[in-house]
Amino acid sequence: MSHQYTVELRVWGKDLDPKRVTEETGLVPCQTRARGDRLGSRTFDEAMWAFNGQGSAPTRDWNSLEEGLTFVLDEVGDAQSAFSRLASQFNVMWWCGHFQSSFDGGPELSPELLKRLATFGAALFIDNYFSPADSEDQTVH
Repeated sequence: MSHQYTVELRVWGKDLDPKRVTEETGLVPCQTRARGDRLGSRTFDEAMWAFNGQGSAPTRDWNSLEEGLTFVLDEVGDAQSAFSRLASQFNVMWWCGHFQSSFDGGPELSPELLKRLATFGAALFIDNYFSPADSEDQTVH
């Protein structure tokens, strides 16, 4: 692995009801959390709803960010207008994980995809992670 990506469309806010987002969009989220939910020692002060186009299936890793964003955008389909309404009350963002085992390279996005993202009207956030290559993938010289 040199570069892998995950993509989710996320909605979050203190007063967000994740069930409402599901009802308004007709989309099956890949994850939700309510305000006050705990993960380990962390307590979330905002609710969150996330969609990756695959329902509750494990998160898919993409070889290119363009492929992942295009897939999720296509899966959102007609629900785009619902996200525009939700954005008037809550935060709406494309959350992308970038997992890299080297320090070179990164995502490249086409002008066509950039236009689609701009029309959608949500911020794009790329969270970068360094993931050392598996020992079996490393070659000793």
